[in-house]
Amino acid sequence: MNTSPARVLVADDDAILRELAGAHLRDAGFDVQTVASGDAAVAACALRMPDIALLDVEMADGDGYDACRNIRGLPGGADLPIVMVTGLDDTSSIDRAYEAGATDFVVKPINWPLLAHRIRYVLRGAGTLDALRFSEQKNAALLRAIPDGIMLVNEQGTIAHCFSPIAGLIRGASAASVSSQRFLELIPAVARSRAAECLETTLRGSPAAFEFSLQSEARANRHFECRYLPNSTGQVLAILRDITDRKEAEARIHRLAYFDGLTGLPNREWIREYLAQLVAEAGRTGHGVALLYLDLDQFKRINDTLGLESGDALLRQAANRLTGELAEIAGADQTAEPIQSARQDGTAGRLCGQLARVGGDEFLVVFAGQTAIRHAQDSARRIQTLLSAPYLSDSYELVVTPSIGIASFPEHGADAQSLLKNADAAMYEAKANGRNQVRMFDSAVNARALSRLSLEMELRRALENSELEMYYQPKYEARSLALVGGEALLRWFHPERGQIPTGEFIAVAEETGLISDIGRWAIQQVCRDLCRWRDSGLVIPAIAVNVSGRDFLHPESMLRLSDTVSRSQLSPSSLEIELTEGVLMQDAEAGRRSLLALKEFGFSLAIDDFGTGYCSLNYLKRFPIDTLKIDRSFIADISTDPDSAAIVRAIIALGHSLELKIVAEGVSTSAQLEFLRAERCDAIQGFLMSPAIPADRFASLLLPRASFGVVTSHQSRRAVR
Repeated sequence: MNTSPARVLVADDDAILRELAGAHLRDAGFDVQTVASGDAAVAACALRMPDIALLDVEMADGDGYDACRNIRGLPGGADLPIVMVTGLDDTSSIDRAYEAGATDFVVKPINWPLLAHRIRYVLRGAGTLDALRFSEQKNAALLRAIPDGIMLVNEQGTIAHCFSPIAGLIRGASAASVSSQRFLELIPAVARSRAAECLETTLRGSPAAFEFSLQSEARANRHFECRYLPNSTGQVLAILRDITDRKEAEARIHRLAYFDGLTGLPNREWIREYLAQLVAEAGRTGHGVALLYLDLDQFKRINDTLGLESGDALLRQAANRLTGELAEIAGADQTAEPIQSARQDGTAGRLCGQLARVGGDEFLVVFAGQTAIRHAQDSARRIQTLLSAPYLSDSYELVVTPSIGIASFPEHGADAQSLLKNADAAMYEAKANGRNQVRMFDSAVNARALSRLSLEMELRRALENSELEMYYQPKYEARSLALVGGEALLRWFHPERGQIPTGEFIAVAEETGLISDIGRWAIQQVCRDLCRWRDSGLVIPAIAVNVSGRDFLHPESMLRLSDTVSRSQLSPSSLEIELTEGVLMQDAEAGRRSLLALKEFGFSLAIDDFGTGYCSLNYLKRFPIDTLKIDRSFIADISTDPDSAAIVRAIIALGHSLELKIVAEGVSTSAQLEFLRAERCDAIQGFLMSPAIPADRFASLLLPRASFGVVTSHQSRRAVR
């Protein structure tokens, strides 16, 4: 805060008056400078501008009027408070003083005690004026910085004052030129009715807002928001804001939320809302709605083998084929914005189709209209043929087939969620029955789906309640029939339903992700059994354990397996890790790395069900495996089918040439055993020797005097149930 005394310049050609003025003003606390003429006053101000000037009107060298005008022309002089001192009290002299730029005037003879108060009053008024001027400058700068247009509109709709125009709405207009115009003339005709309605509402005291759009040369459209706020003067403050960026961002967000980025098709959320509206419309009109739920069979193989780019290219081609198919349907409309019902877009009663991508390799087609259900079945067959045609990807010609499920309203669901669920169930039924099929939903499909869901929940409880058991199928040396090992096989004996087929509950576990928990429990149980046998003084053979593909391709699962064996104080060679060809070839290079890691831990490695997959001989040579297990499907016919016999003979010869052990699975007859012996197969397992038996029964085979002969059927009734 400035505490120095105010500087007063006194200009008068009367020396006595100058002395008196100086003395009184200094006594009042002012810093006083005196000069004898108007010209001297101007020169003093040019050197240093005072806080206030007192100018005598009549002076020899430049009168007060001229001095006042000249001071106003100096830098900083425009705002200087100037008090004219005159012996004339006529009106014309006073007017002349103000015309020259005077702030105030004092009439002689001067009342010296009151002069100091008069000066302070003028200075205070000048300070207030400066503060007001500064505030106006700040407000003007703020208004210029705000992108909004701000106008005061009266009750006739005329712009009473424009605080700031808005770019894009008022081209080249200044605030002054906009004032007195009709505000509604700035608004496009299509929005004027709404603008007038909101203006009337605000004039009655309630704020209101509306939006409108204008064509723009630079952009497709410019979007504006106008907010009306009531004013105490009975007028309305109109605030106009350019919301183009916001609208474009909302459109992008909407597209991300409702459309697939890869294919440009509507996504699951869009089609769910669209379907809900169609079902509601169909409930009122009686028209049909039908869904085709499509899944591309074995699509994951394309991604895993050729990479994501090839998979994406195939999905785009499939989407284009489906779009082309729907474009041929009379009344199809693929450009409608969500959400429009058949009645709203003028298609009520006639057939229309809508396509969406609802998952990685899943598409949904919705038909609506009087012939929707019949057309859905016909279209499903055409789509099946259409999507099965080869796809070109770089130098590859790829073939994938669709599995299609169909559900219709109201037969298969009274709402959108039920239709989607049931069409999905029908699609999975088509996949379960061999893929590349079309299935219409029915009660049997629903029953199987419910049964599968029930099995999943019961399997979770079985794992928690220790209902799973580990059985072991002995493995024998082919020529001597000496016990050389075993294979750990999972069994589930349900307290009410009896034994659940292993393939059935393992498939559910794979789908639901329970396989990892089950696999962890299985390894721990095998280690517990091996420790118990070892602590009983038995010589434990190598036990083969199956590892799921989900665990095999995750390094942390393999580390956990090794840690479990280590904590059990077992040698890794006590376990033989079995993997199928399909698991190994999901990602051959990653599979090879995992095999090398397991080998480094000390585990033996085997390929299970060899011959049923598509493992190339090149990878077979590179994989660090120890054993090939011939699938039982080849063993079953070796004594009657020359082709099966030739395949088995070739596998044995191939394995031996690579210095691998060969194990035949599913040996059930003496003729099969003799064939395998003749071809020098290393080991066998199967019902001819023994089914899978409980851990305690298997332990009895490890006793020194135990017979390695056939386990009779009555000894293992539970094992073969």
